[in-house]
Amino acid sequence: MAVDNGKKPEMGCKFSRSVKVLPSMCDGKSLLSIPAALDMFQNTATLHADHFDIGPEGMNRRNYFWIITKTRIHMNRMPEMMEDVSANTWIQAPERASCERDYSITDPDGEVLAYGRSIWAVISRDTGRLVQMKDLYPELDFNKLPPDDKPFLKLGKNFEDAEEIGKYTIRSVDIDLGGHMNNVNYVRSMLGCFTSEELRDMNICELELNFISQSYEGDTLRFLRRKTEEGIDIGAVNPEGKVAFIARIS
Repeated sequence: MAVDNGKKPEMGCKFSRSVKVLPSMCDGKSLLSIPAALDMFQNTATLHADHFDIGPEGMNRRNYFWIITKTRIHMNRMPEMMEDVSANTWIQAPERASCERDYSITDPDGEVLAYGRSIWAVISRDTGRLVQMKDLYPELDFNKLPPDDKPFLKLGKNFEDAEEIGKYTIRSVDIDLGGHMNNVNYVRSMLGCFTSEELRDMNICELELNFISQSYEGDTLRFLRRKTEEGIDIGAVNPEGKVAFIARIS
């Protein structure tokens, strides 16, 4: 059923906003960093969701919070510092307990600089259980508009023989409204395991991200690397020895 919040969903399934790529969003090459691109996606999604009263205020009132379980981001060209871009997001018809939200970053001529897909779910703080989307999602005329419709990868959780490349202790600045480590901060801490030169040589074009379990302030994550024919897999293992996060870098 639709959320009865008095707001008209005139903007529909898709939402866009103009963004200037500021210095705080850039990496050492003066380009939009990968974490900042993911932040841009999430911030744009939040503004869109707020229109339907399922943004932070509406979710807090229900004692719910959003989680992301999977994300893919593909970079054709990262925008330069002070470049003007459009951040775009659109939502797909929901499944029972999850929904897909897609993204793109485009230049003023409409060229797609980066695009992504993500799978979201909602958890109730009262029960700790997933919330059914039919009780939350707005009724819209959904259109299939993804620039990237290939299926998400199945990333293995076995990192027993993998090489350790670094450790990271989760701090207060990593925690989000859900009380656990923010999704983008997994990516920041993972990329921080590499030197600037290593990141330049890797020339990352695509990241596939699986968020498996929650991590909390004070936890120390071990980042482990295994090489595959398709790219490099990175796993973040929590103090209990369980994989909390996996990334495929290619």
